[in-house]
Amino acid sequence: MACLHQRAAGERKIFSQIGLSFALIYATLIISDYFIQLTAVLPSIMSGETAGLALFSIYNPHGIFVAVESLGYLMLNAALLAVAGTFSEKSGPERALRLLFVIAFFLAAISFLGVMLGGSPIVVFEVIIIAIDVVVLIAAGFLLCRLFRGGEASQKTERS
Repeated sequence: MACLHQRAAGERKIFSQIGLSFALIYATLIISDYFIQLTAVLPSIMSGETAGLALFSIYNPHGIFVAVESLGYLMLNAALLAVAGTFSEKSGPERALRLLFVIAFFLAAISFLGVMLGGSPIVVFEVIIIAIDVVVLIAAGFLLCRLFRGGEASQKTERS
């Protein structure tokens, strides 16, 4: 996100700044969530101290862990939607990234609404959004490589 912010044109930097802000929220939520699981919940379970842990356990489909993780992944999708505004329609990778990030956000939003309105547990949404984000981030990785590699090549040509 920081690289995309640096790369963004002046008038589009607001989108990358918003994307970077949402990405930081995502990272904070996910890191906190897993750190608490690793350092507090898991040792408590392993030592048999399970009183009051039900809401905090990764194994509880209605627990806080699942809810915070789901919120984190929603923030990741908000970050991707915001950063989509930095891409122009000039190059193939930029068009593809923009489309990919917009579609990912709407799939995440529709999934969240569907799960919540359908009365399903939040863990169903968690599985859906992680699947969406894995596919999107793998595809985006390849597209970003093409984008940045193309940028380096054109910069070298301009300097020559």
